[in-house]
Amino acid sequence: GVLVVELDKGPYGLGMGLIDGLHTPLNAPGIYIRTLIPDGPAASDGRLRIGDRILAVNGTSLIGADYQSAVDLIRLGGGRLRFLVAKSDPDVSEKISASSC
Repeated sequence: GVLVVELDKGPYGLGMGLIDGLHTPLNAPGIYIRTLIPDGPAASDGRLRIGDRILAVNGTSLIGADYQSAVDLIRLGGGRLRFLVAKSDPDVSEKISASSC
């Protein structure tokens, strides 16, 4: 399923690391959550999981966007961000978290 998650940035940002799916064993384009820092805003929210795909930030689609565009959108998006997120299957999550880079 797809859900909307609104997050307020903390002093160190969102506490969330992203990766381009092309650089993982998944070998498919898309911006995925690779890491969640414990107690960071993204982890504390409780709805986001490693391997979830971010489809849009503040209404701007990330479909077809590269990693740098996604990071810039989040960085410049202000203190409160709205994410459109697609929940991933466990096998997708496993491939995302298995990536070494």
